[in-house]
Amino acid sequence: MQLTEDNVADYAATLVERLRTGGYALDYTEASLAIIEGLLRVNDSQFQKTDKTDLPDAHRDMVIFYNGCYVGEVLSRNLGGVWRFEENWSDSSLVFAHRDGGIQLFPFQKVFRRVTEGPEENDLVAYYQGLREQLETAS
Repeated sequence: MQLTEDNVADYAATLVERLRTGGYALDYTEASLAIIEGLLRVNDSQFQKTDKTDLPDAHRDMVIFYNGCYVGEVLSRNLGGVWRFEENWSDSSLVFAHRDGGIQLFPFQKVFRRVTEGPEENDLVAYYQGLREQLETAS
C-alpha cells in the first residue's frame, strides 16, 4: 500500500468505522488511544506468540498499518505533526516543530513494537503524553 497525504486519513477512518461496528467510538483524541491500547492488550497473547499459525504476518501487518494510520492521525491532528511519507509505508513518519529544529516520530514502527513487544515500554497513551509534554517545553 502506498500512503499519501490524500489517503492516510481515509485508512484511519477505515479503522474508526470498523471499530464503530464493534461498539467502540474513536474520535481522534488522546482518550481514543486508550481504546486502541485496550484492544491491543486483549490481543497481546496472540500477537506475541512464537508460533505464528494463529496470527499470520499479513494479519499482524494489517493491524499495524491501520492502527499506525490512526495513531499518526491523532498525533498530527492534536499536536501539529506533519506527515512525511516514504515508499515503504512502515518508514513513514511525522515531523513536529520543536525549538530550533524538530522531532521526528515513526508511528508505524511504534505500533509494530507495541504489537510485537507488548505494552511495557510501548504504551500508546504514554507515547502520546510523552510527546505532548516534550512539545510543551518548546521555546
